[in-house]
Amino acid sequence: MIDLDIRKATSKDKDSVVKLVKESGLFVPHMRLSDFIVAYRGQNLVGVARLRTHKKLKIQELSNVGVKDGWRKCGIGSFIVSKIMAKVKYDLYLNTVNPGFYEKLGFLKVEKAPSVMKNNKAWCRKCDKTLCATMVKKISN
Repeated sequence: MIDLDIRKATSKDKDSVVKLVKESGLFVPHMRLSDFIVAYRGQNLVGVARLRTHKKLKIQELSNVGVKDGWRKCGIGSFIVSKIMAKVKYDLYLNTVNPGFYEKLGFLKVEKAPSVMKNNKAWCRKCDKTLCATMVKKISN
């Protein structure tokens, strides 16, 4: 069992969140702090994830899942994603260059991303497009 405090980000988390997403290579302009979930171990921010809800389409989008260097390979990323999956209301979509990680959590590859998830040019410029996959975790309501 991983002992983490997982919660919505607040204004006091801003500097730490920005630093972690930049260090993880996950920073894209115009991210809203209110979209982030943070994971702390004691006073240390060890992981983040971004969760956006697209109410009109009744879907949610997971992105920017990152774990602080030195804490990777400890199950923190899986733990954060699992906690998010337990609380989402709609099908959960994501784009990733690491589909194997998400397949272990029950996500399935799909051919096309929803229109609201068009890839950000700043983000995709760094991607290996041969690895990129759109995935979904169906949520039964």
